[in-house]
Amino acid sequence: PRSGRGGAGMKRIMAITIFFEILLVGFLAYSIMEAASYWAFTALFSALLMPVPALLSARDVIRLPWPMVTSIGLALVLHNIGLVTYWYDTTFWWDKLTHLVSGLVISSLVAVELMLLDQRTVSIYIPPIWYLFLVPIAILTLEAIWEMLEYLVDQLLQVGMQHSLADTANDILVNLISGVAGGLGAMYYLHRHPVEELIAELHAEKLVRWFVVRFGEPDRR
Repeated sequence: PRSGRGGAGMKRIMAITIFFEILLVGFLAYSIMEAASYWAFTALFSALLMPVPALLSARDVIRLPWPMVTSIGLALVLHNIGLVTYWYDTTFWWDKLTHLVSGLVISSLVAVELMLLDQRTVSIYIPPIWYLFLVPIAILTLEAIWEMLEYLVDQLLQVGMQHSLADTANDILVNLISGVAGGLGAMYYLHRHPVEELIAELHAEKLVRWFVVRFGEPDRR
């Protein structure tokens, strides 16, 4: 039953979301006062993205663990801090820190999605060892898209998101590390826990039902 424990979990997620949302709205207000359009757009996008996990949980689609929700908020806040303080320009490791945190968040989300899809469908089977390859590949693909977007924004707005070729290469390396960590985490989980436990923890029954309708009933258990 979800009444007690589930309700407490939802309250924690809402509290975390509200906390980070206040910070992000603060960054948005500061950016507007500074007439920094790029900062403002980034803060606005971050503020719109932050409530998504809480909305998905409220609709019983999937309930991400509160540490993951906290990590999402932390990644968004760190990125905005780097902009308004110019630490992306003045502190060489800040860019690597933000890429590492966001990479870990995204790799965790990719791993969870692959586990749910793989374990609950008949048409797809992924041996646990393959998570060590698939998650990093997914992260590197997303990183490549992000770097192309940075290049496009730099060409259009001249905001200096890409500092050098070495900076881009280092960003890719950091995200590769994040992807490998996510793959290892998925392998570890699958060797120690049944997928039913993952579904119960994430309250992902509705999402699983969608997978079953789309791909068919699982038959490997």
